[in-house]
Amino acid sequence: MTRAERRRQARMQEKCQVPLNLNLTVAQVSGMTGQQASILQTYLKRMEQQTTDAVIREAQEKLERAEDYITVTNIIISLYAIKLSWGFTKANKKFLKNWKAAMDYVDRIGVAKAYELAQKEMDIDVEFENLANYNIYEEMGFNRE
Repeated sequence: MTRAERRRQARMQEKCQVPLNLNLTVAQVSGMTGQQASILQTYLKRMEQQTTDAVIREAQEKLERAEDYITVTNIIISLYAIKLSWGFTKANKKFLKNWKAAMDYVDRIGVAKAYELAQKEMDIDVEFENLANYNIYEEMGFNRE
C-alpha cells in the first residue's frame, strides 16, 4: 500500500468514526464500556482531584516566583536608595550581609509585629493596610506549610 493510499484510508476512517460526546452521563458511559458506574465515578473524582492539585501547585510556584522577584526588586531599590542618598558602598555590602538574618527575623515574628517594632525603634512611618489581620497566603487561598 502506498503512502497516498494510507492517507486516503486514514481520512475515510476519520469520516466513519463517531465524534466523541463529552456530555454523556456516567450511566451512559457505564452502559457503553461495561464498567460499573461507581468505578467510573471514582475514576472521575480522582482525575478531577489530580487536575485541581496540578493547577494549585502551578499557581503556588508562580506565586513564589513572583514573591522572589518582588523581594529582589525591593533589595535593589533599597541599595540604590542608600547609594543615591549617601553614597555608602560599604554600607550596601553590610546591608546585603544582614539581609538574610533580617528576613528570617521578620518571618519568625511576623510582618505586622516587625513593622510595629520598626516604628518604635527606628521612628519610621510607612502607610500599609492593616497588617495585623493580613495573611497573603490565606488571601491567595494557599496554606504555607
